[in-house]
Amino acid sequence: MSHLTVPVRTAVVNKLLDAFREIPEIKTVRAWTAIPTDLVGVELPALYLVEIQAEERNISNRLAIGRMHLMAQVFFKTTMLDSQETSFVDLYESMDVVAAQLHEVFHTNVGLSKNGLVNIIEIQYDRIITNDSVGVLNSTFDVEYRHDRGNAFS
Repeated sequence: MSHLTVPVRTAVVNKLLDAFREIPEIKTVRAWTAIPTDLVGVELPALYLVEIQAEERNISNRLAIGRMHLMAQVFFKTTMLDSQETSFVDLYESMDVVAAQLHEVFHTNVGLSKNGLVNIIEIQYDRIITNDSVGVLNSTFDVEYRHDRGNAFS
């Protein structure tokens, strides 16, 4: 069976990815990539969107409501720490800037709400220096969306 439109779930994720691509500090945006991921040849900072838990679905009268549990992992170069001008403070501040921009996307992007999005619930942010070359900002959040019951394309 062929459909000319995409499911609401897919449209919500695509709009979310488009909003992430508008963040000037993020150079690469990818979705549904296996963990761990190979960063060789990837321009950093790079955001990878991953589903961290099975999606929940509920029926409410005439609506179907889905809840996706997602994580945006943003990888940063730590090799810049070799420079005299940069420090861990600078790296953490760069991560904080991106975290603030993600927060802004979650709460002010009008394009998301036009595609069945009901709500984005921010859960947690953490920053990790994984080794001498990569630091990671993890942002976990839930995305609730809705469509007509029985029609995931509506």
